[in-house]
Amino acid sequence: MYKFRYLLLILLLHSSCEPDDVCNIENPSTPQLVFRLYDANQPSQLKSVDTLRVKNTENESVLQLINTDSIAIPFQINANKMNLDFTISAGMSDELLIDYQTQDMYLSRACGFQSTFIINEIETGSNQSWINTIEIVSNEVLVDTLAHVKIYH
Repeated sequence: MYKFRYLLLILLLHSSCEPDDVCNIENPSTPQLVFRLYDANQPSQLKSVDTLRVKNTENESVLQLINTDSIAIPFQINANKMNLDFTISAGMSDELLIDYQTQDMYLSRACGFQSTFIINEIETGSNQSWINTIEIVSNEVLVDTLAHVKIYH
């Protein structure tokens, strides 16, 4: 009779446990938009710039990189548009308007929600100075280890 009680107690305790709530470190809750810079004359070759300064015109935040061919920019969760100003070392500047949607997916109690971003459109300003063309590689932004947008210059 005692064995039956212990077995019942163990089964009740085991059924109330949840699977291991360990969050995946490789996939952050908010992925970033990754741009890769390519040579316009040789589209398969990466082409770095000496200095790249990216300014978000809404919140005035500035990100500056030296000798780079890629950049990762965080999305704004509470908005659906970003207006970015890309300036290179020669003083040439181009404006990009990024229109996107945010979708939140519930992961677990421990991990909370993960945001997925869907790029609707990327427009360049009226007077382009150093960017020739832009190609959206992947509209859905889940992970920030892959390139989502190619910039040819």
